[in-house]
Amino acid sequence: MTPRPATPDDARDLAAIHVRAWEETYTGLLPPEEVAARDRTRRLAQWQGMLAQGRTRVALIPGFGFAQAGPQREAALAARWPEELLALYVLKSGHGTGAGLALLSAVLGAGPFSAVVLKCNGRACRFYEKTGGRLAEERPVTLGTRPIIDLLYVWDNGLKLP
Repeated sequence: MTPRPATPDDARDLAAIHVRAWEETYTGLLPPEEVAARDRTRRLAQWQGMLAQGRTRVALIPGFGFAQAGPQREAALAARWPEELLALYVLKSGHGTGAGLALLSAVLGAGPFSAVVLKCNGRACRFYEKTGGRLAEERPVTLGTRPIIDLLYVWDNGLKLP
């Protein structure tokens, strides 16, 4: 499974993977209405807009997963971690295949970066720690009407390849 840069023609595949990954990952962990609200129509519009803007790097393994990275969005973090992993989604059929690491490597280099992940997503947390991420902060937030915890992970020296 070799990632490739996503193009505007990939918006439908990205949207389909995004929706299915949310269903596979967050069903039972998040309120059903929050999972359902992120439907293909919404995700397609989101991906069409982001790909047209071209402000981020997106790598795709068609039918399996994608990663997205770009400049740090939080000014307070930008000096230490100038890059941010914005998304990494691999369908269950791609778990354990190396797809996640390949996608992550395709969008981020050896420099420092950060990522935010839901605390309830233990699989992602373990993966981030395995690749050299360290937990920097817990952040209480609200998703819809439900309080949840976001975790800020940081990689001070870029990716650690297991």
